[in-house]
Amino acid sequence: MKNYLWIVLVALLCSCASNPPPAAPVQSTAIEGDKYWTLDFFYFYKGKQTHTKAFQFVSRRDCFDTLYQMQVDSRKVPQHSGSGICMKQFVEGQKRTEHDVLGYR
Repeated sequence: MKNYLWIVLVALLCSCASNPPPAAPVQSTAIEGDKYWTLDFFYFYKGKQTHTKAFQFVSRRDCFDTLYQMQVDSRKVPQHSGSGICMKQFVEGQKRTEHDVLGYR
């Protein structure tokens, strides 16, 4: 009788170990980076920020050229200035294109 219980116990353990529980379904969420370069431009009067404008550009060069021109134009008015940042979020493995290189005109 002891041997019979021992055999049943070993058989039960082997049957439980051979059938692992099903794995949880894998959720694939494709993370994508930005498609456009974003320019956030901040306007200042007497050193204090007054307002902000945001623009989108296809190429990095267009974003930086516009940033520079907006800085020059904002300084033409007395006691006014401006500053900005061009940015684009990339994810790991995202391909860089010819629009993502600053390059020369």
